[in-house]
Amino acid sequence: LALQENGTIQAWGGHRKGQTALSRGLVDAIAISAGGDHSLALTQNGQVFAWGDGQNGKLEVPEGLDDVVMVAGGKYHSLALKSNGAIEAWGENIYGQTSIPSSLGRIKAI
Repeated sequence: LALQENGTIQAWGGHRKGQTALSRGLVDAIAISAGGDHSLALTQNGQVFAWGDGQNGKLEVPEGLDDVVMVAGGKYHSLALKSNGAIEAWGENIYGQTSIPSSLGRIKAI
């Protein structure tokens, strides 16, 4: 997975779970992340795209998610960091990976 200077994304490698099938309408990307059999992209207008293996809810970007500055993909989950330092998480939570600790302060990176 690679993000080019012009905001386009190139994906290659295994495709058995749709990992290289970029989301429709994905343009002007500014950040990317590869997770377990799925990938995420953040666009210039703050929209989050997810594609690949949809099991465990890791592609189900929360409705109304905005002000995102960074994305990260895990094995069974996805994360978004908002401009206010808050983290949004979705996907499988069997190991607590989407249970964000309430004691976290303003986060700089995920």
